[in-house]
Amino acid sequence: MEKKDNLISIIIRTMPGREKFLDKCLFILTGQVYKFIEPIIVVQKLKEGDSLENIQSIESRWKNYFTNIQLLSHTSAQDARSRSLNMGMEAATGQYLAFLDDDDKVYPEHYSNIIERLQKSKHAWAYADIILATYNIDGQLVSRETPFKREGYSFLNHIKGNFIPIHSFVIDQFKVENIGSIDETMDKNEDYEFLLRLAFKYEPLYVEKFGAEYSVRSDGTNTIMSAGSSPIELYEKRQKWIEAELKLNHRKVTNFGWWVREISEQTATHNKCLEQINYELLKESKRRLKNIYRSVCWKFIRLFRKINWKLRQRPKKKDIIPETNAEAAMLLLEIYSSKSWQIICPIYAIESILRQFK
Repeated sequence: MEKKDNLISIIIRTMPGREKFLDKCLFILTGQVYKFIEPIIVVQKLKEGDSLENIQSIESRWKNYFTNIQLLSHTSAQDARSRSLNMGMEAATGQYLAFLDDDDKVYPEHYSNIIERLQKSKHAWAYADIILATYNIDGQLVSRETPFKREGYSFLNHIKGNFIPIHSFVIDQFKVENIGSIDETMDKNEDYEFLLRLAFKYEPLYVEKFGAEYSVRSDGTNTIMSAGSSPIELYEKRQKWIEAELKLNHRKVTNFGWWVREISEQTATHNKCLEQINYELLKESKRRLKNIYRSVCWKFIRLFRKINWKLRQRPKKKDIIPETNAEAAMLLLEIYSSKSWQIICPIYAIESILRQFK
């Protein structure tokens, strides 16, 4: 397919039930300084009977702004995010190629900054810095961090771990040959594996500006196939990620050579250290829970909760210290994510400091 000069094709992955994210995503794209945009919406349906009516309505509404918008769909009961990307790549008609999940945000100058730098260089692709934005279950911003920030690009650092999220980069398709497709056997790390192959052939250009946000929410809806948050579901999710890491490491060795194993071993040692730190925090869960329960701040929260329960005619809940630290950690997460705790936690921090001097 012949590509159109200066047009950027942006592949947006979504699913039925995520219309509010898709609508907001397209609204954000209208604010881009770079105006030559071809949005390609790729919908994964879980079963054939899933309706596209609401998504088609959104596409129709935004067609007035994006005259060349495309809507594609496919059906899979399993996570087929890789297939979504490949379908979008096959349909893309632009010189430039970018990817965007429906709930992530790009700043107004993100694409214009990257494309301008690409046009002035011989590089085939470029990426910008990304901010990690965490939201609570009510959609309120909790934190903004920069864990992906690096001083520059290093393939060695990249193969140790991904710091280039899927919506941070743009590819100039006029400057690349035979970059291949996304590996459809992978439902995790699929963009990372693709990027490593791309970077092995074409050194990227680093644009030192924050261009977008990677959104994470406490209810797990930042992924198109969200898991629950019960201990069993979290364990199963953890096991799937372990399997995905093993598959990814196998791909790295196959694609780049035996020497990748040495880097993987070093990274594994580092991860074990991090797991040990997390374990130490987990061991403190019961003690932290006890400290909260005996604080003055918690007594205030309990008072208001009792009034709320009485007004709503709900049974009172007791302050329970579970037998295991894992269960205590789940209770702590529930407390930390509550609105009342977010309001009063600064006072609790002061109370904790004062208690040390008693």
